[in-house]
Amino acid sequence: MDDVKQEPKAAVGAPRPRYCRTFTRKKVAEALPKIVEAFAEEAKKGSVAHMKMLASLGGLDKGEMPVVKKRRGKSVVRRLLDMTKESE
Repeated sequence: MDDVKQEPKAAVGAPRPRYCRTFTRKKVAEALPKIVEAFAEEAKKGSVAHMKMLASLGGLDKGEMPVVKKRRGKSVVRRLLDMTKESE
């Protein structure tokens, strides 16, 4: 009798642990169009929760809008350089 334990085989196509995030992201990316379509259908039926999730996924949340940065004026050094060029 052989008392050799056999290791269970991994499921076909299962990623190694170090590639789990990459594998999961790829699978979610493949399924995303169907997921968004399902959310849109439920939102059309009047589901507020689904509409909020779609707004969040689409970046329509006003609280998450990036702040527009104003351009700073010319630095003092740049102004002085410009003034010296003009006076020449």
